[in-house]
Amino acid sequence: MHDRFGLLVLAGRNGLPIDTKYGDYDLKMQKGSLHEVLEWLRSKVDPRESWIGYLFVSGMALAVGIALLDPSASQGLNFIERLAFWLSHATLAIAILESAQIFLGRFRLFAALPPLLLVLLGALLGAPIFSVASLLILESLLHFPSLEIGGDSITLWEVLEEIRSSSGQVLLFWILLNTPRLLIISAEQRLRGSLDHGNDNSEDDANELPIINRDLPEFLRKLPRGLGTDIVALTAELHYLRVYTSLGDALILMSFSRAVQGLAGIPGVVVHRSHWVAKEHVVQIKTQGNRTSCLLSTGLIVPVSRPNRAQISLVLDRKEAQRAVNLAQEIVKSSRTK
Repeated sequence: MHDRFGLLVLAGRNGLPIDTKYGDYDLKMQKGSLHEVLEWLRSKVDPRESWIGYLFVSGMALAVGIALLDPSASQGLNFIERLAFWLSHATLAIAILESAQIFLGRFRLFAALPPLLLVLLGALLGAPIFSVASLLILESLLHFPSLEIGGDSITLWEVLEEIRSSSGQVLLFWILLNTPRLLIISAEQRLRGSLDHGNDNSEDDANELPIINRDLPEFLRKLPRGLGTDIVALTAELHYLRVYTSLGDALILMSFSRAVQGLAGIPGVVVHRSHWVAKEHVVQIKTQGNRTSCLLSTGLIVPVSRPNRAQISLVLDRKEAQRAVNLAQEIVKSSRTK
């Protein structure tokens, strides 16, 4: 069983077919070694694999760390109260900064910027919003008897002072939080440059895709050349996007909606609010209870939302029908040649 778990993990990482009768939950519940359990947990918080899990753990770690330091803003509170105080601030900061980043990514003008600059702009937009929100919302909601919040009303000067004093810290926090993924994107771009160097046919792959709008050239520019352009699926990870091709996967900084628009020339379907798949790579539809998933040609498994079940099933039915027609034509052609 331990060997089976390891094979499943390796298969998932390398895009090989995965036996889907074992889900994440089932794998975790098997009586495996401590190493296997830790590996499963790591995959859920590793910024290379799970952005949401990474944000959750980072927010928790930040809140615990600040609560242990007991800064002046929460002095007088016990540890549980300090933890609740700073956890609420960390959660609000991540939510606002992430929303600001997604908002900027919807505009072509900002999305075309280098990843680091785009993250910096997101922080510059979100930091003052968080400062005002924390002052006007959190401090009015968190009523700890041992904490002095201030007067009954908040003046404009207090709001401006809050923005001045906390915006820099919030900006630094967001940049540091995004650093692991920015480094991944930078490494993939350097790899792309090394692969393109000396390759006279570097534009051939890009010409294979029909360019029907301005989003596709930007998408191709951000995609590492070594992955080719045989797009299998897209997965939104908040303001990041993971692109799967027949040769592997890569992480880019681009909004999911604009990437889908850019790939409008490829027959595909949005099977979930965060997942798009190319129709030609759909292999099988699997249903377990109320959960439906789509197995792709690379072994990747993508969840299918309830409203999209009929649509993806129709895609598979049409592929089967076309396969039957092609087979019949080959039989007729071979019979005529005899």
